[in-house]
Amino acid sequence: MATKSSMRIDCPSCGESFDADFWTVVRGDRDTGLKEAIISGEFDLLMCPRCRGVFSHEETFIYLDTEKEILAFVMPSSYSGESEKWTAKMREDYEAVRPTLFQGQPVDHEPRCLFGIDELTALLLRDRDAEEETDVMEFMAREADLRVAHLLPSRARERDILFSVPYSGPEPTRGAAIEALKKIEAANDALVRVRKTRELFEKLSGDPLPFLKK
Repeated sequence: MATKSSMRIDCPSCGESFDADFWTVVRGDRDTGLKEAIISGEFDLLMCPRCRGVFSHEETFIYLDTEKEILAFVMPSSYSGESEKWTAKMREDYEAVRPTLFQGQPVDHEPRCLFGIDELTALLLRDRDAEEETDVMEFMAREADLRVAHLLPSRARERDILFSVPYSGPEPTRGAAIEALKKIEAANDALVRVRKTRELFEKLSGDPLPFLKK
C-alpha cells in the first residue's frame, strides 16, 4: 500500500509554517485514487491552514506498478539540472529499498528517474492511450477468431507499441503475429500502434515472438 510522511512547510503566500503529509510510495497498481490524482494534477497540491491558499509542493516519491512494470523515482523538477547526480543517488536508494518493495520477488525491469511529476503524468497518459488502443485491437482480434499474447509492458513501453499482439495458429510466433496484425490493420488503419508493432516485428529476425510475457 501507499505510505506517507510528514514535514514542515512554509506557505509561499503568507509564510505560515505548518506540517503537511506527503506520499513517499505510491502503488499505482493498488491506489487508483492516487494514480488519478497524479494524472489530474491534484497530487502535490497543499492548502495553507491560515490563508487557505492552494499551492503545489514537490517532494521525492516512488511510484510503483508491478503489473505495468513501472518503478519510478519521481524527484522535484528543480533537480533536473543535476540529473547525473540524482540518478546515481536513485540507484543507491533503489538497492536499499528493493527488498521491501518487491519482497524478494525477481524484477526484470530497471528503475527510472523522473524529474517533476509532469514527466510521470505524461508516462501514465501515454500508457492509457496505448492501453485503449490495445483494448480495441483485442476486441477486433476476438471478432476475427484470433488469439492474443501479452508482451512485457516495460519492453512495449520503450518502443511505444501495443501491450499485447494478436496471432493465429497454436503458438504465438513472430510470423503469426505479423500476419494477424496485418488483418487488424486492414480492418482499421487508424490504430497507429498496430502499424508500429507490425513494422517493428518485420525488422526483427527469428521465429519466437519478441518481448513475450511469460
